[in-house]
Amino acid sequence: MAHVIGKSSQDDLATLSDGQLIARVLANDEDAIAYVFYHKYASLLKLNAQKAAAHKGLAYEDLVQDLYLYLNQNDWEKLRKYDHKYSFASWFTVISYRFFKDCGRSLIDSTNNLPMDNLGDKSELVAGTDKISLMMMDIKKAISKLKPPRDQKIVEALLLNEEEPADVAKEYGVTVDNLYNIKRRGIAKLVQLHLKDYQDK
Repeated sequence: MAHVIGKSSQDDLATLSDGQLIARVLANDEDAIAYVFYHKYASLLKLNAQKAAAHKGLAYEDLVQDLYLYLNQNDWEKLRKYDHKYSFASWFTVISYRFFKDCGRSLIDSTNNLPMDNLGDKSELVAGTDKISLMMMDIKKAISKLKPPRDQKIVEALLLNEEEPADVAKEYGVTVDNLYNIKRRGIAKLVQLHLKDYQDK
């Protein structure tokens, strides 16, 4: 989601009403999205992150990225439910605080606990290793599309190479908790990429 916008664009976006700005976000305008998450409401998000999840050792940048992915799901389904009778700042405050608090409560969701060797009943894999090899190639190809490169390498290390989380965290200079957060974010991106590839076919 990281996207740099110029001062002139920021000034133009600052003149928009809540409704106009949200309409630009719903249209996937990158400038408008970056303005909402990294400029206009950055102070609000930082305060909520600090109150809700900072003591859990979660990186602010990862929390904001996860919030973006959460709101962006199903063509901004959550954002489309925003009631324009209320100020967007109030709505965004409640949504972000609850989300950050949930992130702090559960760093490792159910996907983190699924062993990679439990891909299905063994009787279904009797056909041979070709099917597994093709599947692993597809997974590796999908992971190679992840951005930024650090996330790609971390997800590959954890999912494909089954490296120890503590070792991977040390290699990339992050905490184990942040590592799981990056992994969860990577899995969310993989799901989005898979859905996009499926829709494009």
